[in-house]
Amino acid sequence: MLSHLSIKNMAIIESLSLDLKEKMTVLTGETGAGKSIIIDSISLLLGERARADVIRHHEDKAVIEAVFNVPIKADLQRFLDEHEIEYDEDEGLVIKRTIKRTGGSQVRLNGTLVTVNQLKMLGSMLIDIHVQHDSFRLFQPEMYDSLLDNLVQSDKIIVLRQAYLAALADYREACVAYNTFKAKSNDMEARLFQLSKEVEELTQAKLVPGEFEALIVQRELMAASDELHSIFSEVLEATNGEAAALELLYPILGQVEDLVKINGKFEPLLTQIRDVYYNLEDFTQTLSREKGKLTYEPEELEQVEARISELRKLERKYKMDVSELIAYEQQITLELTQFENVDAYEADLIHTIQDVHQLLIDKGEALNDARLIIASRVKKALVKELQDLKLPNAQFDVTFTRVKTADVMNGNYKSKGIYDIDLMLSTNQGEPLKPLNKVASGGELSRIMLALKSILNRGQLIGTLVFDEIDTGVSGQVATSIGAKMQEIAGYKQVLCITHLPQVASFAHHHLHVSKVDHEGRTTTTVRYLEGEDRVHEIAVMMSDEQVTEASLTNAREMLTSKETMA
Repeated sequence: MLSHLSIKNMAIIESLSLDLKEKMTVLTGETGAGKSIIIDSISLLLGERARADVIRHHEDKAVIEAVFNVPIKADLQRFLDEHEIEYDEDEGLVIKRTIKRTGGSQVRLNGTLVTVNQLKMLGSMLIDIHVQHDSFRLFQPEMYDSLLDNLVQSDKIIVLRQAYLAALADYREACVAYNTFKAKSNDMEARLFQLSKEVEELTQAKLVPGEFEALIVQRELMAASDELHSIFSEVLEATNGEAAALELLYPILGQVEDLVKINGKFEPLLTQIRDVYYNLEDFTQTLSREKGKLTYEPEELEQVEARISELRKLERKYKMDVSELIAYEQQITLELTQFENVDAYEADLIHTIQDVHQLLIDKGEALNDARLIIASRVKKALVKELQDLKLPNAQFDVTFTRVKTADVMNGNYKSKGIYDIDLMLSTNQGEPLKPLNKVASGGELSRIMLALKSILNRGQLIGTLVFDEIDTGVSGQVATSIGAKMQEIAGYKQVLCITHLPQVASFAHHHLHVSKVDHEGRTTTTVRYLEGEDRVHEIAVMMSDEQVTEASLTNAREMLTSKETMA
């Protein structure tokens, strides 16, 4: 459950600290007092996108912090282990998010920095928030697949959906490969002529990796051969000529050998002078070989220049360097081979599409079979929930319509699966089932969504449900039934609810009143728990449109007393 929430500099909230309790807590107060800001703050703690304009005017940052006391279950333990988060059930999970006006935000979980995406992953295990527009998702059939998949907690449905999406990606890739091939083959004759000429030209060029760079080096050596020859000659004369270094070192080597014969302690000196002598001897031999290579015939330089010119011409023509030209030659050689064996290649592409299409259909059927099981389990439970919510004649069904799969080569499959899903509803006796998005009123949508939330969250790790005016568009006995349903859910989950209806507010175990006050030229939000007569007065205000009378106070007391008896 969410046990503590603190908010600083969020919109009109300057500083707010709330200790929240188990079961059902209702938040009431005038429009604009800050109730939804509290819910928005909780959403930010779950990884929702943050905007700088939520920060209170004249402040540099907003800070939201919460403490969750939740039992350790497998999914949560995996998350904590993966991100090396320490957790003590007695101390709880502390989430702190700082939103800066200069941009960006910082998130800490028990003191450890985490990303917003990681926060979103964690948030999905802690809280389910229903905001005012959520009910209208029921008007969007394209959302029904994810809605159905989430109604029963099951790793199987996740695995099946991922398998279907992988098969869909393979099918789309195979179709793209085939369509690309067909587009090229439509202009095959011209393309074949072009490829043949390019392959012939590049093959004749006999391109070699690194050749161009080696030619440039060779040309530079040729151009400087006279100067290099002179330098080499001078160095060789100094090292290996008459009275040169080697000749001078040789007698020294003999003298050091005599030192060793006199006393073995001079052995290291002999090793050193030998290394110097023989290294210098190797040096002169290598230099002599390099000098010998400097003899060039004039036509050799012409050949190098011609080859460099040829390679540069190819680079300009194709707008590629030599390494890219080599890769391009391999590519077009393969493409030419494909065109030359066009029938066989096309047959292979078609065969691949047929194989991946069949796999896609198999995975789609497996996914739908799992959804059929979920639907059959949910239908009965949902009708029971709707009866509790004053829809006694409600009938509900989930229909599955297979999309067209006969066109193997051009199947237009969606990520949701190979069946279109529709939710069917009838709320009146004798009326046939019709698509929910065409027959449900706003009030009925609210009750259906509440019923779905009730089914969805039984037995899941999520410990807190938040409802932001899910009772919009209802009144009277329907409002009473919604309040009773929330109180029922609060028997196994913590429930936080914003409402303007006294019937709903009266079912709460705890009552928070949200108001705004003006102080020193600024407006700020305050929140306090209501008990006893204070709560009676607030319910009376909600019942009588702020015209509190003895009659409304009496009605409020009776309403609260009856709910306490029910609880």
